[in-house]
Amino acid sequence: MNLRTDAARTRTEPVRSDPAGPASARHDPARADRDPYFDNAKFLAVVLVVIGHAWEPLRGANVGGRLLEAAQTFIYAFHLPAFIVMCGYFSRGFPAARGRTRKLVAAIVVPYVLFSVAYPLWAGLLSGGHVGWDPLEPYYLTWFLPALLLWRLSTPLWQQIRYPVAVATAISMLAGFVTLPSMLNAAQVLSFLPFFVLGLTLRSHHFAFLHRRAVRVAGVAVLLLGGLTAYLLALNVDPEWVHWRRSFGQLGVGASAGVGFRVVAMAAALILTVAFLAVVPARRTWFTRLGSATMYAYLLHGFVTLYLSYQDWYYGISGEQVALVTVGCALLAVVLSGGTVRRGFRWAVEPRLDWLFRTATARRPAADGRPD
Repeated sequence: MNLRTDAARTRTEPVRSDPAGPASARHDPARADRDPYFDNAKFLAVVLVVIGHAWEPLRGANVGGRLLEAAQTFIYAFHLPAFIVMCGYFSRGFPAARGRTRKLVAAIVVPYVLFSVAYPLWAGLLSGGHVGWDPLEPYYLTWFLPALLLWRLSTPLWQQIRYPVAVATAISMLAGFVTLPSMLNAAQVLSFLPFFVLGLTLRSHHFAFLHRRAVRVAGVAVLLLGGLTAYLLALNVDPEWVHWRRSFGQLGVGASAGVGFRVVAMAAALILTVAFLAVVPARRTWFTRLGSATMYAYLLHGFVTLYLSYQDWYYGISGEQVALVTVGCALLAVVLSGGTVRRGFRWAVEPRLDWLFRTATARRPAADGRPD
């Protein structure tokens, strides 16, 4: 196997992460009304994102064997759906939010433009060659930002139609029948749509139910069972099923088998997401404040994981060293979510665009009582 060629092929495609992506846009960690539960959930999820991106090239090079294969498939099965469910939950008020256009531009559009340029430049520097830039072809982990933009723009629709989760699920299923264009990662946008729409339908009492002791215990049991199942299925099931970026034809199965596999993947994602959210601490912890800066960890950690994927020595590490890499990823998430990094990169991740937008002014009524 040509490891560098194989790794380069992997790098040209968006690796499942995530943004965490991040579940919401701008946060103020000093606000007293913040729910520590969601900050805890976002931070733990972004730690899994960082670990998953560091493991991806190793798994592709068969480093770590069956155990790493199973571990990566396991976390990829739910960490991004969990992020997207929280994205939907925090997008419920988007249609009525004041300044929603400005927030979309500042929290999603501008960071996407900056990082979609920065990552190809960084990859070109590492490879010694030229990596092209196309704003409609998200590179590496930047795919999540335009996806989040499209999902949020569609929020008014899902809040108006009946049975939104069922409709979104049908769209996700249909997306597997055709090989969609790579523009804006259409396959992922449509395939993950049900999780965003599910988040839109959730209310606080649904999450409160997860805080019950019996549910937490069940969550731990489900996660352990999920990990064991992933190990038993490792090397026998294509991990692309939990990456949600291939059509049934690309995965080498027919329509009926493809629907079956996707139903199983979707059910596993939902069950494991519920289990993950059940075990997240509801109280304030030492990492709660870090959960307000998951966008920083998400957008910045890729420079480290991408660097590692271009290093020959990285593909020669042993099992014990993989464990050290995993611990290092957790520490990296802590550092990138900290105050120092946040102050240094606020201009890119949370830019202030007062210079771009007009100052809002009250509209005075005309003489006939109508607004000017």
